[in-house]
Amino acid sequence: MSGFHMDNYHQHTYVPGQEIAKPNTRWIWKVFFIMLLVTIVEVGFAFANDAGMGQTRFISFTVQKWIFIALTLVKAYYIIFSFMHLGHERFNFKLTISLTTVFLVYFIVLMMMEGYALRDVKLKEPDFFTRTYKDHHAAPAAGHGDEAHGEAHSDGHAH
Repeated sequence: MSGFHMDNYHQHTYVPGQEIAKPNTRWIWKVFFIMLLVTIVEVGFAFANDAGMGQTRFISFTVQKWIFIALTLVKAYYIIFSFMHLGHERFNFKLTISLTTVFLVYFIVLMMMEGYALRDVKLKEPDFFTRTYKDHHAAPAAGHGDEAHGEAHSDGHAH
């Protein structure tokens, strides 16, 4: 087990008569209240900017969406770095996880934007693309009925 040193190891066993250490829950409450505050701001902002019947918004809907996205990212940061213990990891590992996530989200957004852009692209199709099945397989003209029944053409091949 390389990298494991006994001098960094603290045994967590209770010895009778020894004082039990107080639990360190201060950081949990700190993160809880930060996330509670962000959630209250989100909900309050949603109700304050709600355009009811005939009312106007004090901020546009697009700006409101971006504010919600930013506040959601703040909450995601606290969840990932506190409750998933990424905040206690080495910097290189944090950077690897963060950049990978940013690039994945970036590429997903790019693909969605490209998909929406393709909806608006109008291609000029050549005439042979626009032929219908009916036009391509139209009944033969009058006087050519024998050929339609599989008899030989003048070149000797049956169709």
